Amino acid sequence: MLTRLTVDQVRHIADLARRAADAHTRLVGGRNRIDLGEQPQERGSRNPSDIDTLNVLEDAGSPEIETLKRAIGGLPEDMRHELKALMLVGRGDYAAAEWDAAMDYAGRTPATADVDFLAERLTLSDYLNKGLYQLKCL
Repeated sequence: MLTRLTVDQVRHIADLARRAADAHTRLVGGRNRIDLGEQPQERGSRNPSDIDTLNVLEDAGSPEIETLKRAIGGLPEDMRHELKALMLVGRGDYAAAEWDAAMDYAGRTPATADVDFLAERLTLSDYLNKGLYQLKCL
């Protein structure tokens, strides 16, 4: 179903995303995954913040996030949309059989937002690899 991106290109970006996630772990030390046990759901409960994303690497001056953003930003718009659709399939928003719907959704957002949308995902590498698996590209 991939028509523009190659599996090697996806794997390269997934590898860069994994390196950025590793840098994130080194920086925050897993503090975003602390198990607080059963907590009451109160009004205004904690929403995800920058510590839950790769955005925290930008403030720390980490080169891994810049490398990832350059790799994604260097892709033409149609390839970024395909990468985004693949991430959505890997995340479970769409099934592999719904590839056209995933591509349609990916194409509806402004292309300028694609780099940040993809690069901030802490689990982008996992999503891309799962997407490749779902599409039977592996």
